[in-house]
Amino acid sequence: MHFLSLMLGAAMLLSASFQGSSQYEWNKKSTLTTDQQVEFPGMVLESGTYVVRLCESGEKRSVVQVMNKDETQVLASVVAVPDHRTRPEDNSEFTFHQATGGGSHAVRSWFFSGDLVGLEFVYPKHRAEDIAKESDDHVLASNSTNKDDVIVAITPNGKEIVIDGHDQHKRRKPQ
Repeated sequence: MHFLSLMLGAAMLLSASFQGSSQYEWNKKSTLTTDQQVEFPGMVLESGTYVVRLCESGEKRSVVQVMNKDETQVLASVVAVPDHRTRPEDNSEFTFHQATGGGSHAVRSWFFSGDLVGLEFVYPKHRAEDIAKESDDHVLASNSTNKDDVIVAITPNGKEIVIDGHDQHKRRKPQ
């Protein structure tokens, strides 16, 4: 009987820890402190401290909010898609497109502490073309901020490769 009580207690502890991680998943946020201009899709932030928070999580697309330091003002809501890294880091990490020119540093991805899957930001097409040329790398882009629009990767030479045609079923011609 003592063994059964012990097993039941262990099961309750494990269940509580799994429930806690699920709740933790929806409260993902990181602080970004920078001493130079940083660019998120659609906006350039001056040096300072900002909070980046997962607002809406999805399998293929998510919405991330960029907020002021006190979290009293939403500065931008941006679309992001899953990105992967090979090993988790102890702290949240922001990666940047490596542009050759001066100016702001465009944020590429955000990885939450301990996660292998992060979020890569989707830029407006016209800006993504510039970043791709400057960084000599692909940049994710869309024609609008609508979460359901087609997402493409723009290559340094300007070629567009469809990454996620999420709304293509809406645009089919009737037969």
